[in-house]
Amino acid sequence: MYTNRSDAFEDCDLAKVRAYKFLNNRSTMLKLLPPTEPSYRLHLQRAALATIIDKTAHVAKPQLPPFVDYGWALDDGKLVPVLSTQPAWPQTIIAQAIACGCSKGCNRNCSCARKNVDCYIGCRCQGSDTKCSRVKYACKS
Repeated sequence: MYTNRSDAFEDCDLAKVRAYKFLNNRSTMLKLLPPTEPSYRLHLQRAALATIIDKTAHVAKPQLPPFVDYGWALDDGKLVPVLSTQPAWPQTIIAQAIACGCSKGCNRNCSCARKNVDCYIGCRCQGSDTKCSRVKYACKS
C-alpha cells in the first residue's frame, strides 16, 4: 500500500518503510507517511472494539470488554484513544542523521562511508543488499 514495485520492501516492517518514505520524499505532507507499528496495532484494536459494539447493537445490555484493553485510556474520567506507545521515529536513525545519495555500490564518494556509518533504509540505495555493499538495516533477515 505504501511502496512501489521497484522498492525492496517485501519483508519490511512499517517503521522501516516510514523512515524511507520520510527521508526520500520531497513532499512535507506527513499525513502521507505510513503509521508506526504501535499506532497501527492500536488502531486495529479500536476497530475491533467498534466491530464488537456493532455486532451487539441488537442486545439491550451487551457485555462489552473493557475499552482500555482495546486502544483506549481513561483521562480525567473520559475515554481517549491511545495514539502510540513508542516514539514516532526510530532512535537508531536519529543518531545517524545522514543518508547517502548512492544508487549502486556505495563504495566511491559515499557520504555514509566517509562518516564510517553503514548504509540504511533512509539512503537512496535503501540499504538493499542487492544495491549496496554497506547494509546495516536490511529488511530481509
